[in-house]
Order: sequence, then C-alpha cells, then structure tokens
Amino acid sequence: MYITVHAAAGAAIGTLIGSPILAFIGGFISHIILDMIPHGDEGIQNWKLFKTKRQRMAAAGLIDFFGVALLLAFLINRVDITLLPGVLAGMAGGISPDALWGFHEMTGTPLLNKYRSWHTLGHDFITKKKITIKQGFAVQLPFLISFIWFTLR
Repeated sequence: MYITVHAAAGAAIGTLIGSPILAFIGGFISHIILDMIPHGDEGIQNWKLFKTKRQRMAAAGLIDFFGVALLLAFLINRVDITLLPGVLAGMAGGISPDALWGFHEMTGTPLLNKYRSWHTLGHDFITKKKITIKQGFAVQLPFLISFIWFTLR
C-alpha cells in the first residue's frame, strides 16, 4: 500500500485507541496486515522517467509525503482535539514499517537486513502475483476512503 493509505489506517485506529503508544502499535500492525493485500506499488520500479532505483524510490516517497501531508492537514482540522494524539501516533505507526524499509533501501545498512527480509516476505503472504499500478489504485482507493470516513465519524 502507499504510505498515505497506511497513515489513514493508523489515523482510524488512533480514533479507537486512547493511548498514543497503543495507537502506534496498532498502526504498525495494520501496516503489516494491509501489505499482505496485493496493492500494485511494485510497478514504481519500472518508471522510465527516473534512471536509478534510488531516484524512483525518492520520487515515490516524495509523492507519498505530499499525500500524507494533505491527509494530516485535512484531519487536523476535522478530528476532535482529544483524539488527535492517538490519530497522530497511529499515523506514525502506520508509516514506520515503510520508513524503516526505505531507510534500509537507501542506505543498505546491515542492521536492518533481517527486518527488510521479513517486511518484504509479508507482501507475498496471500499471493506472489503482482498487479499493475492502475489496478493498485483501484484496490487502494476504497481502503483510503474507508479509513478517512471512519476517522471522521
């Protein structure tokens, strides 16, 4: 899933859980579960506009950063202030697995080799068949809308 969807899932969890620590953990777990659904962002590796894997990852990360920033700005103005700590912690937990993975991909640090293998393994839990980016948007958009709706209810 795109980070924006993971952040929205974490926000929804944060509205349910009063404790920011538990919301963070819930967001983290939701990320792992959502990544098991085929979601089409593997096609980013084939973007012709960028020459290297690092450039493609940076571009995808930047697009997702703006998506999360827009989501955050949208939610901050609409979520009950008492729920905001849990929402923010849930969002942070929801994006942290990809942040760790991305840090490993960009730096190659051996400290995260086992984590990277474990995180990548989860993507193929249901099926190893990959879907296109367009199919991925069709899969992810209903999740995004549902999570935002749930957060605002």
